[in-house]
Amino acid sequence: MTIQTDATCRQPECKMAFHVERRPYFLLVAIRGEACFDQAEVISAQLLRIPLDGYSLVVFDLAELTSISALAMGALVVYRRGLQRRGVEIRLANAQAQVWLALEMVGLWKLFEPMDLQEPTRPAAGAVA
Repeated sequence: MTIQTDATCRQPECKMAFHVERRPYFLLVAIRGEACFDQAEVISAQLLRIPLDGYSLVVFDLAELTSISALAMGALVVYRRGLQRRGVEIRLANAQAQVWLALEMVGLWKLFEPMDLQEPTRPAAGAVA
């Protein structure tokens, strides 16, 4: 029996958005949307496009990431390994509970240390520090 397959490769529809912000001490990459299994290539391609501009710390802000698949996690791990070889650290911030639990279940919380992005509050005028 012969089965005919279509040889064309469709590009997956992007269900994610990336926003890069240069902060004084780190590069912030906000990832928004659904990191489904078919988004792993999209994630890899988007991350590789981000110029590091000499930063030694990249922080992924996951506040608006609603889900993450195993393949998407794999894309993050591969990116982390590549940057680690160049002396760049990656941390996670603002991960929603379901995303953090998924990372934790497979032991990735050990690779991606969390970081608090809250800006330090300035004392009110006249207050004693």
